[in-house]
Amino acid sequence: MKTFKYISIFLILGLFACSPKYLKQYKEAMIENPTTQADKDKNIILQYLQDNKLDFKSTESGIYYSIENEGEGGHPTKSHIVNTHYKGYRLDGKTFDSSYDRGEPIEFPLTAVIQGWQEAIPMLQKGGKGTFIIPSEIAYGSRGAGADIPPNTVLIFDVELLDFYKAEDKAKIQAEKDEALIAEYLKSNGITAKRTDDGIYYTVDKTGNGTHPDINSKVTVHYEGKLLNGNIFDSSIKRGQPATFPLSGVVPGWQLGVPLFSKGGSGTLYIPSGLAYGPRGAGGAIPPNAVLIFDVQLIDIK
Repeated sequence: MKTFKYISIFLILGLFACSPKYLKQYKEAMIENPTTQADKDKNIILQYLQDNKLDFKSTESGIYYSIENEGEGGHPTKSHIVNTHYKGYRLDGKTFDSSYDRGEPIEFPLTAVIQGWQEAIPMLQKGGKGTFIIPSEIAYGSRGAGADIPPNTVLIFDVELLDFYKAEDKAKIQAEKDEALIAEYLKSNGITAKRTDDGIYYTVDKTGNGTHPDINSKVTVHYEGKLLNGNIFDSSIKRGQPATFPLSGVVPGWQLGVPLFSKGGSGTLYIPSGLAYGPRGAGGAIPPNAVLIFDVQLIDIK
């Protein structure tokens, strides 16, 4: 019996000795009788970490995190645009969003997302990867977000930071891509076009009477818009009805391009995406960062 007693004592001591220190720290950090949502979230997160035996660090704002791979090349700031792969899920394991499932990373300015992401992503460097548990108050708070994220829900994100850059650098990179795409299209189709200082390429098929519109003009035009692959996304010609509009109310590519023609003139504009609909695109017809081609007939100027 004594032998059994000693063995039992050693087993108990062994269990305590093998118990990770962070589990004890979690228990000690639990808040008795939490009253605020922040305190409730903290207890929920600490209990989740204990139940799953996870060793996470925490920030002052209450984010708990584990960095799997730090990456290299510096950290982004809130002034950057970031490109990430991620999976978002609740503590019960329910996935509510995943760029991995869509097979395409997502790009966004850090200032445009929840506070928890604004704090979490800068912990990573380019190529870094980590998991972040975000309290509800710096996620979607008491309003929630649709059916999958109820009010006051703690969220978990597995995040991979693929790249980041300043907005002006991104615009410059895209402008260079657009320039190359337009040049290749013109070459492949045997088209000789002029180029403006703004990066618009154009051809003039008919000269017109010499009167050009400006930004303050209202113009009447017939036009057909298409992508570089030939897909037509809009056409007043097909509708059989010209369009009348103030030049100040259209995309910069039109504001700069239409005045290249005079009244009665016609031609084609090749507009880089930065002067069209940029990274947001336009509905399902015009993808993000799409170069646009417009065949234009300038019918009238007022």
